[in-house]
Amino acid sequence: MDEFVRLDIPARAEYVVLGRLALSGFLRRRECFSDDAVADLKLALTEACSNSVRHAYDHDDGKVHLEFRMGDGCVVLSIRDEGAGFHDDATECPDCQAVPGLPDAEGGLGISIIRAVVDEFDLQRPRDGGTILVLTKRTDA
Repeated sequence: MDEFVRLDIPARAEYVVLGRLALSGFLRRRECFSDDAVADLKLALTEACSNSVRHAYDHDDGKVHLEFRMGDGCVVLSIRDEGAGFHDDATECPDCQAVPGLPDAEGGLGISIIRAVVDEFDLQRPRDGGTILVLTKRTDA
């Protein structure tokens, strides 16, 4: 990977916009993603951060760690928290599991949206706790 940005934000909804702004600036500087791809990645980041804010911590003193890496022909987003996470059988939206066209996914509609807009999706649960989502999107050009 050639270039990267790291950003730690408080696990509170009002700080998610900072991650979106940082990602947008990071991607637009490189001019290798269409406006639609940038919008998709911002949506994926919002959903991932929102999951951390809602599910990871019982209190407001947690952090969400973001990393954006640009490599050969792709960008890789990493969203990490040290919270409790969610179980594979947990569902944000039970009715959403039956929506035609949405990929089967853990966690309900948010994870399904993320999977739909990225090229690669990896959910990791480190032994020491927390959750890491690694999202990869190939460049348009």
